[in-house]
Amino acid sequence: MQIESELYSALLDAGVSKEKAERVADALSKSIDQRYEAHSTMLATKSDIEALRADVFKALTDQTWKLAGIVLAGMAFVVAALRFVP
Repeated sequence: MQIESELYSALLDAGVSKEKAERVADALSKSIDQRYEAHSTMLATKSDIEALRADVFKALTDQTWKLAGIVLAGMAFVVAALRFVP
């Protein structure tokens, strides 16, 4: 509200009528509110980033265990195959 009141005072000092100065200050306030609403839906909050980080960590952990299982199964296959080699 500080900006709006400063603008309102400056417009009055410049000779603009009270009604026009109020409309300009209100229009500025509405514009700021609209821009804030648009940004708040597009920007990530700290909790959004923390939740994403937790999801990524879980996915990487799951993938690591799957890869470890594949590697161990492959090693077991190689060991079993070597038993049949004379």
